[in-house]
Amino acid sequence: MELQDLIYIVVALFLALILFYIFIWLVPIIIVLIIAYVIYIFLKGPNY
Repeated sequence: MELQDLIYIVVALFLALILFYIFIWLVPIIIVLIIAYVIYIFLKGPNY
């Protein structure tokens, strides 16, 4: 195992952690927006 490989592994883990935290923050926001949209349509009622 070379030093360069170790650096690549550390960088990959760091990027994966960042993406993981972004994903954890984004998913609840997306779910809340979808629920709010469904409630909005439900309250607005059918408009033909």
